Amino acid sequence: MAPDIEIIVGTYEEFLLGYQLITPEESSAPEAKLQLKQTFADKSHAGSIKSVAVQGPWVASGGSDDRIFVYDMRSRKQAQILLSHTGTVNTMVFSPDLTHLLSGSADGHMIATRVGSWTTEGDWRKAHAGQPVTHISCHPSSKLALSLGGDLILNTWNLVKGRVAYKTNLKSKRTLGSSPECLSWSTSGDYFTLSGPLLVEIWDIKNANVVRRAKTPAKPICVSWLNEKMCLVGLENGSIAWISLQDEEEAEAKIIPAHAARVKAMAYLNESLATVSSSGEIKVWRSDLEKRELEEIASTNIDCRPTSLGLLDLSQFGNARAQPKLIKSEAKSTAKAETSKPAKPAAPRGFVTIEYEQDEKKEEDADAESNEAVKGTPKSKTKQKEKKQAKKATPEPEEESSEESNSSEEEDSEVFSDSDASSDGGNRRRKPQKRKQPPNQRGNKQQKRK
Repeated sequence: MAPDIEIIVGTYEEFLLGYQLITPEESSAPEAKLQLKQTFADKSHAGSIKSVAVQGPWVASGGSDDRIFVYDMRSRKQAQILLSHTGTVNTMVFSPDLTHLLSGSADGHMIATRVGSWTTEGDWRKAHAGQPVTHISCHPSSKLALSLGGDLILNTWNLVKGRVAYKTNLKSKRTLGSSPECLSWSTSGDYFTLSGPLLVEIWDIKNANVVRRAKTPAKPICVSWLNEKMCLVGLENGSIAWISLQDEEEAEAKIIPAHAARVKAMAYLNESLATVSSSGEIKVWRSDLEKRELEEIASTNIDCRPTSLGLLDLSQFGNARAQPKLIKSEAKSTAKAETSKPAKPAAPRGFVTIEYEQDEKKEEDADAESNEAVKGTPKSKTKQKEKKQAKKATPEPEEESSEESNSSEEEDSEVFSDSDASSDGGNRRRKPQKRKQPPNQRGNKQQKRK
């Protein structure tokens, strides 16, 4: 039966890839070789991915674009984008209790982010005297953490109080060289590893001393613990070194051939080991702790240059292998349901109500006309035409009143002219009298004036 794991790989080409182990459909034999099938490929980063952290349902990837992308693998969707760093994110790790995400970058910051709310709860700006933070490893109890930086000092952090408990200067450790690597806690939390150019050391946290020192034929690149006493180290020549604390302090490690190129990253989960070489070859191994042997059960090539690797435990999601299909079918069904619903009629943009037509007040008519002009409806034009026609249809009473006013004005003018002539004794000239106009012409002129 295929192990319930999913391999998460970060690459230089900005891709975050996922692979699962499946049994070939054609052969039903239990001894048939398993196959690796790609489950997803995401390209959210704008630069190469430098680190990957996997714990529980969460997957985080940090890159040279200074960003961290967080994914919820239960829904297989992007959950958050963290922009707390201003430099390349070199290392990341989730705390085993899934409360915080610890990250270190080239800007010298070491940041603790709360899982779920994704708020920054701790920001140590000069965790390593302003030098880049290169490695972080969290203790299984989630109360301690180790960090390495460009200042060649190993910091032991008290995560409960949020400060450095003590420091170890590695500059005097000539065996570790100028850039120690492979910092990793054991499964029990009693030991941790550090590596030099051709050497791997296992330190005891109780005495802060080296309890196991193993020489390697090539430079150590990555490390993964199998249990509290055994660990595997990936080498630059493509081999894997099996180191055990049960051996003598200076005993040689067992070398197992694995890849033709450098072992770039490796991870161990549920008795399955996943390794990836710098040429893009992924291999899955079944481990035998008693015989100290590795059996290859599947392999594939991702056609990319990998940078980091993590393993996702699919058994915690129940029927994990059917989940991606269920998500797709639910999305399709909801889309169909949405399309099957009748479309809502569009709301009218503007209309003229009846109360405006029956209103006789000039102020309300002016307001209605201004509102209709803003709305720009065709009915406003028809209303204006109706008003003009109504004005033209009712000019008769206005004509009568105008005729009366004109006749009265003419009578007054005649009276004044006679009085003026009698007073002057007929010497003054009379004012010219206004000619009487027919009533139709007067009404038309007054209507034009209005």
